[in-house]
Amino acid sequence: MVGRFALTASPDHVASRFALAAIDAFPPRPLILPTQPVMVVLAGSEGRAEAFRPGRAALLVRWGLIPGWFRGEEQLPALFNARAETVHDNAAFRGALRHRRCLVPASAIFRRIEPAQDRAAATPKRRQAGGVRRLTIGEAPVFAIAGLMETYLAPDGSEIDTAALLTAPAQEADRAVVDRLPVVIAPQDFDRWLDCRGYGPGDIADLLAAPPLAAFTLSDMD
Repeated sequence: MVGRFALTASPDHVASRFALAAIDAFPPRPLILPTQPVMVVLAGSEGRAEAFRPGRAALLVRWGLIPGWFRGEEQLPALFNARAETVHDNAAFRGALRHRRCLVPASAIFRRIEPAQDRAAATPKRRQAGGVRRLTIGEAPVFAIAGLMETYLAPDGSEIDTAALLTAPAQEADRAVVDRLPVVIAPQDFDRWLDCRGYGPGDIADLLAAPPLAAFTLSDMD
């Protein structure tokens, strides 16, 4: 599970990386937690049937996807992450995977990374408390996590835009130290991932994998 990340890149860096014609100013966010607002990037009318304007757009949504069919009036689902290996068959995510794929700008993610011998010997309580590292991608001020977006119609008639981050099992060589990592979409694959009109779930299946841990730069949390 990916339960926290950061977006400290400037609005100009985000706009440049994601080819956004316009973006609202926002402050650095060194720690973003589930249920808080997160930025997502969506395709325009050329990539989504429900979009009215062409070109990519940035939107603030609730981190924690609420399926469109959910009708509960009490506790909302805590769908912060979607598992890449089961997302095609999961009723909570199936529609979003087909029609509302998005990119989630991030400057860093936070994951527990431990040497294999320490991981094996650690108690569950120690694992929860220690070993958390900050993962960035080289010198890049911002990269893209694969996301899924859903708009939920609340019982009071209000609409809530929500999203989940996609995660995948770590590559085999990395599983001794980390179990899962986010699905990171490379810039050359942005168009294919966002174009829900031209590319169905089968056409983007090859993107649903975690990068090697070596792709990240690891540092201690401040």
